[in-house]
Amino acid sequence: VGGTERPGQVTMAEAVADAIDDGSHLLVQAGTGTGKSLGYLVPALAHGERVVVATATLALQRQLVERDLPRTVDALHPLLRR
Repeated sequence: VGGTERPGQVTMAEAVADAIDDGSHLLVQAGTGTGKSLGYLVPALAHGERVVVATATLALQRQLVERDLPRTVDALHPLLRR
């Protein structure tokens, strides 16, 4: 999606993917600049089923819908073929 790999983001994405796979709950706290949006969007989109994302602010909701989701879907399309 652009940018650089962030170790905390990779760790978060792996934890989210594991939680999705085994149906467990996961609570993640991460600081600014960790890349939280992609840390949960990538495994959620790769899972292929409907997910619900709740945001604390309308600004973050707008960022997800207008920027992060479209870019992530485009970036994952060659890998996921959907």
